[in-house]
Amino acid sequence: MMTTVVASPHRAWIDINHSALVANLAALRRMTGPAQVIAVVKANAYGHGAVEVARTLVDHGVERLGVATLSEAMELRSSGLAGPMVLLWGIGAGDAEAVAATRVEPIVDNAAELGWLESAGAAAGRRIAVHLKVDTGLGRQGIDPAGAVELATRIAASRQLALVGTMTHLAAVGEDEAHTDLQLQRLVGVLDGLRSSGIDPGLVHVAATGAILAGAGGFADAVRPGLGLYGLAPSWADAREAGLTPVLSLRTLPLRIFEVAAGTPIGYGLRWQAPRAARLATLPIGYGDGWPRVHLNNGVALVHGQRAPMVGAISMDGLVVDVSDVESPNLDDEFVLIGRQGNKEITADEVAEQRRTINYEVTTMLRQRLPRRHGQP
Repeated sequence: MMTTVVASPHRAWIDINHSALVANLAALRRMTGPAQVIAVVKANAYGHGAVEVARTLVDHGVERLGVATLSEAMELRSSGLAGPMVLLWGIGAGDAEAVAATRVEPIVDNAAELGWLESAGAAAGRRIAVHLKVDTGLGRQGIDPAGAVELATRIAASRQLALVGTMTHLAAVGEDEAHTDLQLQRLVGVLDGLRSSGIDPGLVHVAATGAILAGAGGFADAVRPGLGLYGLAPSWADAREAGLTPVLSLRTLPLRIFEVAAGTPIGYGLRWQAPRAARLATLPIGYGDGWPRVHLNNGVALVHGQRAPMVGAISMDGLVVDVSDVESPNLDDEFVLIGRQGNKEITADEVAEQRRTINYEVTTMLRQRLPRRHGQP
């Protein structure tokens, strides 16, 4: 595997394993049969690096990319990615011209959006492809099922718009089977209504990673994996059992290794005092990099295959770990905050437990200041 090293004076970085990314895509395809894949690369590909990740996924056959914002779409377009791209969040009145210029496929759920897009399509001299989003029970975006056929009829009659997809998003897959079944029934009702009215719903897509793992919405034409591509799974599922491998690891080299006497306080607020004579290491990563203050005396790093506890408050640019039980640590030693070292591993799920959050918030929080090193398959 070739590695592209991002030059940076920052001694903390993220490694992205593109071989694992490709293997995860293959595993998800095995679960979903002939369904097309809309690969979700929003939020900087969940912190993994949108452009590089998207290129690999497109090179390995994904049919569409999924983004949340126009700025994300523009970044991918400017990098040369010209294929179909779904804009998964709604637009405002001032966005339609950029939608036309960027040639993305926005979701639509109200008549006002159709008007803005029709005007932009007319000005651009082309039809704009759209996906009808139906709110079947998430309560976030989407048209009520009762109004979906009417809105789709207007799209079908428009000279500036083309209905290329119909979608919904599931609220509690893997957690509330009855609600998931109700959502799917509502979508099927809309699809039946469209077809009875002579309207082709286009590409039907329902399942994100959770639904793929739960086997929900298998009647659809496409799936929208995000989390699973990166080797992660919802908290109720087991990514390893599903054949998914984490793609991201977070590593750093220490800035300082030093000895302190028993009782020495460390960090802002003096929130930790050495219970004994201790050896400590300062790592150059903090909440300015997306490693939050909730790790006050909470969390570990791997060094020499051993777990070293984080001590004291997290600073904007650094944190401290206790390496008293690690044999001969030095400034050339690699410390792992997420990932594997030897036969030990710290997963994004473990870090999420420490923060009382979810694994994809952990990776998505990792900021651009941390360089990404992309290992190509």
